[in-house]
Amino acid sequence: MIRPRTTVPSSAAPHSPAAPPAPPWQEAIVPIVKALLDLVAAVESGPTAGPAVKAFQAAIRRKGEDASAAGGPEAMEAALRCVADAARDRAARREHIIDEAWAGLTGWRPDGR
Repeated sequence: MIRPRTTVPSSAAPHSPAAPPAPPWQEAIVPIVKALLDLVAAVESGPTAGPAVKAFQAAIRRKGEDASAAGGPEAMEAALRCVADAARDRAARREHIIDEAWAGLTGWRPDGR
């Protein structure tokens, strides 16, 4: 009588814990980040006052509202980090531009960081 095989073949990969799933908003912020990159670059290279700056700030604010709708403060922070990290030499300036435009949005940095 032949016994059935009860050992695991050596080629079988051990079960490693799966990576946590990506947040559902992660894909939703990709176009938001792309738009923010363009808007912030325009603010960085354009005039420092006037109607054009106000229009860019309003557009940046709308992107903040979109990010908030996609995933709340966590998605907003992720979008900000993507934009700031895209140009590390200008990260502080970019963060200031976005933070100024997003001030007062629901859930945005209530602790004032």
